[in-house]
Amino acid sequence: MSTLTKPHNKKNQVTLSHLKSQQDVINQWQEQQHQLSRFKLNFPDLTDSFSPDWDMLPIALKHLKAFEENRGGLSTNTLKMLAFVIRKWDEHCKVGDLYSFPIHAPLLLTWFKALKLEKQIKINTLKQYRAQLSLFHKMMGIEDITKDPILQHFFKSLAKDEMELTGTQVIELQAKPFRRAHLDKLMSLWGNDKVPLPYRDLTLLTLAYGTLLREGEIGKIRKKHIKILDNGDINIERVTSKTTISPEPKRLTRQFSTIVKRYLATYCQGLQEDDFIFCWLTPTGARPAGYRQTPMSGMTVDRIYQRAHKTLLVEGDIVTQNGAHREVWSGHSSRVGALQDGYAAGLTLTQLIQLGDWKSNEMVLRYLRGLSNDQSPNLLLQD
Repeated sequence: MSTLTKPHNKKNQVTLSHLKSQQDVINQWQEQQHQLSRFKLNFPDLTDSFSPDWDMLPIALKHLKAFEENRGGLSTNTLKMLAFVIRKWDEHCKVGDLYSFPIHAPLLLTWFKALKLEKQIKINTLKQYRAQLSLFHKMMGIEDITKDPILQHFFKSLAKDEMELTGTQVIELQAKPFRRAHLDKLMSLWGNDKVPLPYRDLTLLTLAYGTLLREGEIGKIRKKHIKILDNGDINIERVTSKTTISPEPKRLTRQFSTIVKRYLATYCQGLQEDDFIFCWLTPTGARPAGYRQTPMSGMTVDRIYQRAHKTLLVEGDIVTQNGAHREVWSGHSSRVGALQDGYAAGLTLTQLIQLGDWKSNEMVLRYLRGLSNDQSPNLLLQD
């Protein structure tokens, strides 16, 4: 049986209205796509980046065109990272007056070495670059050159070589933990709901710690996602998350729900159901109408954590320093801190995984790295 590349029309039954209907569907679908964040992202122009003599060029271009139809359904963050890495690789090749594709394994290896030596790029960042180039090969439907043995051996040796050269562990820095004690202190400092911005910041930090939502999810909470229950608790309905398209709602109770309800009553009364609760809030408590459909960015979330960190330092509060953590809090800090508090409270590994919607225990164990070894099992041998 032959494979048909396009549907065949019945003789004499094709009408202009039918063709117009098909075109209308295509146009409406494209208009809908233009509203999606992943389609607003600009990819680098690779017009002159593919070698015309590459025998796999027709296949690669065919697959890339098919990918562009829906951009693979990939998240905006994944596509941003992909575009960033492809752009850097393309720029590197253009400097040498070379075609970027197909990728030559020795040339890619030299690029990775240069990034490590000259730019001091971290090992995990190099691994990210390799992963994105691997993804691009998958999109093109061609053999993945990043799996070439010379590249596999290079990445396998990186950490061992660095440890031998420096005499120190190669540790991936984690977000600095934002723990319950820090939140309690900020509740006493920023708990006045008559002062808009500090109270907004406190609400976000309270919600982040109480739910372990990722910063991208927090900024996109709409008013309609907040459900106040009969007992005063709050359910936060979720549309999607990094690990699933049908996540369970998150719940706040006691002091946590009280702070959020006060914020909603004081600063969100004028918002419509589709407006974001953490859209722009002015120092006077106003909500400019043109920005109510704009979610809070990850950079703004990070700045809130940075202000909290600076505030506690000024107050003389102890903000724990640890070689395995970054110096200042960031949007991921509540996930790390709340997880560590859960571990200290005796939660099981299964419960800890559920806290942050992780798929496995890998990230849980990574975030627990650097905790005090006061409870280390080897101490039992020394009694």
